[in-house]
Amino acid sequence: MLDDFLPQQAAETMLAQILAAEPGFTPSEIGRGVTSRVNVDYRSSLRLPGRVGVDLTPLVDAIGARLDALCTGAGVRTFPVAHHELSIVAHRDGDFYKPHIDTRTGATDGRSIRVVSCVYYLHRPQRGFSGGELAIHPIMGGGEPILIEPRHNRLAIFPSFIPHEVLPTRSSGSFADSRFSVNCWLHQARRPGPVTGDCA
Repeated sequence: MLDDFLPQQAAETMLAQILAAEPGFTPSEIGRGVTSRVNVDYRSSLRLPGRVGVDLTPLVDAIGARLDALCTGAGVRTFPVAHHELSIVAHRDGDFYKPHIDTRTGATDGRSIRVVSCVYYLHRPQRGFSGGELAIHPIMGGGEPILIEPRHNRLAIFPSFIPHEVLPTRSSGSFADSRFSVNCWLHQARRPGPVTGDCA
């Protein structure tokens, strides 16, 4: 977990671009490809498809520049990143995401797999929401989860196979008061061979 991950101006510019992109946000889905669907009993939030109008280059560059430290923090060996998968999400009043893992046996093109999950948080100076903590659960079950507060300009990192969830968010209902996050999954290239299945 790293606070003040980006220069303040870069964080403020990114947040302004996300707020301006409000009309493009649509309900978040679960699944992949033809199995993709909205299931508000399991995941409730908004997502910006295609990231139109939002420049995430500063975040991707900062992650690349600190890759060794981020991998160490996530407890994995440094690896050549084959692909950065990015998603911008807004959690409004009552939104949540029940326990899940980010790893898939088949990635977008079958040639790489998520290894490290990075979650970058943004919100207005006067935070308009409460809750929305990232809860990271023990791998084997049992014990209490680690709770990470979604603070502006904070980056949380963990291995993509770790079970985690987003606890319910409370806010005024205004889009600008949402809990915003940019999810960045670092993919590692697969070894040559057949791809078996795809689980979300």
